[in-house]
Amino acid sequence: MLTLKMRTAALGLAAAVAASLAGAQAAGADVGGGVTCDVQPRPDECTVVVIVVTDGGGNGGGGRMRCWLNGDEVPCYDPDFGWLHRDGCRYKRKAEQDPPPAAGPRPGAWYSRNCAFAGGGMGNSQVWFADSDAPGAGPLSATALAALRPPAPTVRINPGPPAVPIVHVPTWLWVDAVTWQPSRATASTGGASITATATPVSVTWLPGDGSRLVCAGPGLAWSGGDPLGSSACSHTYTRASAALPGGTFPLQATVTWDVTWAGAGMSGTAGTVTTTTTVPLVVAEVQGLNVGGAR
Repeated sequence: MLTLKMRTAALGLAAAVAASLAGAQAAGADVGGGVTCDVQPRPDECTVVVIVVTDGGGNGGGGRMRCWLNGDEVPCYDPDFGWLHRDGCRYKRKAEQDPPPAAGPRPGAWYSRNCAFAGGGMGNSQVWFADSDAPGAGPLSATALAALRPPAPTVRINPGPPAVPIVHVPTWLWVDAVTWQPSRATASTGGASITATATPVSVTWLPGDGSRLVCAGPGLAWSGGDPLGSSACSHTYTRASAALPGGTFPLQATVTWDVTWAGAGMSGTAGTVTTTTTVPLVVAEVQGLNVGGAR
């Protein structure tokens, strides 16, 4: 008889790997009673699958997935048979898709399921998976998403240093182009990769005087070529900052990023994230002085 092995699904810690593999190699007697593992098809309880994903240190990628099957490290992805899944079988997205099932989650796809039987032989079938739960895609996309580090916005204003904004004069607001571009992170295993992308879409400005301004896009950068130009992303202060703590307004810019992922023939959305920068802003008031006499 083969030893009964408790199936382990998608564990995420290295300590769990060691513990699971130690249990997987304890052969010699049935455990738990009533389960025989030298039959076909092999019971699910006789398969140990450990999947570990590391983040590669963040900052744009390097995430890696490693897989073990019954105590042996194996490729997570096989070009011929596809991804190792938690049931010990491999799944490959079909090139030619049949119509989706009536009640199947969307978006998704059909996969060829290939399972090795004890003592040799293969069994195959067709299974529908949602893209978000597809074999391989779930751990890889989660790792890529966790590694995303979109930058905090670099705030620009006009008038800018050494000049300061003036009460009742529009102050132009924008985010520097260096921090207004897609940010990406990739997780890979074997020949397959999934890349998560954060794309900036809007900026919410809190000028610090109780008002709020939302700009679709980074805002228009001041070029200095048109002194009478205007920007839809600007704010006019109605009082100076001299009486405030520190003598400044806390100008805050929050960028909203749309997050998506794609790779290995799949894609999906993952909501939004935000990054924020706050800078102290001096706003001055210019007093008019009438020095002319009556004529």
